[in-house]
Amino acid sequence: MLRLSPLRLTIVLYFFLHALQSGGVPLYPVDGEVIDSQGNYFVHSPAKQYLAGLKSNSIEAIVSGQGSSSWAEAYFVGHQAASIGTGYYGIHSTMDVYGHKLKVGQWSSTTFWIFHDGDGNKSSCNTIQVGWHINPDRYGDSHTHFYTLWTRDGYETTGCFNMDCPGFIRVDGAVIAPGDAIHHVSDVPGVHAQNITLRVNKDKKTGDWWVYYGFNNIPTGVGYFPKSLFSYLAQKATRVAFGAFVRSKRSNPTPPMGSGALPNGGMGRPASFTDLRFIDHEGNSRPIMADLPKTVTDEKCHSITPIDHAECFYGGPGGCIR
Repeated sequence: MLRLSPLRLTIVLYFFLHALQSGGVPLYPVDGEVIDSQGNYFVHSPAKQYLAGLKSNSIEAIVSGQGSSSWAEAYFVGHQAASIGTGYYGIHSTMDVYGHKLKVGQWSSTTFWIFHDGDGNKSSCNTIQVGWHINPDRYGDSHTHFYTLWTRDGYETTGCFNMDCPGFIRVDGAVIAPGDAIHHVSDVPGVHAQNITLRVNKDKKTGDWWVYYGFNNIPTGVGYFPKSLFSYLAQKATRVAFGAFVRSKRSNPTPPMGSGALPNGGMGRPASFTDLRFIDHEGNSRPIMADLPKTVTDEKCHSITPIDHAECFYGGPGGCIR
């Protein structure tokens, strides 16, 4: 059996949980809603039973995607950092944003993850995700959308995408709202790149987690996740990560990730994260100059390069089948 370090296994867990939700498994209860068979399957699945057994930040096995019988496991790439002591208070990067013609049953996402492991039990995990994705099952189109996602109990009963439930608060005059389409995207396989700059950081005075967005420009405030929304993230984050994932219905090929080009000598221009920065408790940022541990599902399908001077490249053409 393939064995990974506890740090890498933890990020595998979070990528997987996000992929489950994107596949249609509810993250939050809706008044009067009856959980469908897919949701019931997740509640009683081996993954759920495994997650319930997590103790003392120890992860002993790789979670295999079994939340939905119709969806294959996700392919993902990412870098992650962990700090039990000082913690993290935010992350910043500029990233290319792309468009692809995806079908129902496919999706592709590029994302920040900010989370606190809580007391080691799955139900105490607090998470924020911010990024862009293409998800026809969710939006009914193949446009690229800006999105947010949160939970305070490991996706057990709380949290949602965008503003589908009380949580994220958008400020008046914001240039975009979570869930909005990003209409100008990079050419594929052209040479003109459109960029978005995302910044998520904990406000020193209020303790709220603010989200900033800029399209080919300096990011401005979109809104915030109130401190009161969380338990452990109300103080700080213990882990941050950035990367991408793709997923498709079983027996169907995966869609492109990023620009659709591999970063290690493949054809075309790979997608990138540039000006990568950590943010401290004072709100000051520092570039991520050294490499961080990475997780890659399958190098033949999708990949990510080491971090070099606050930037890295990632992506893949898709076409993989589980």
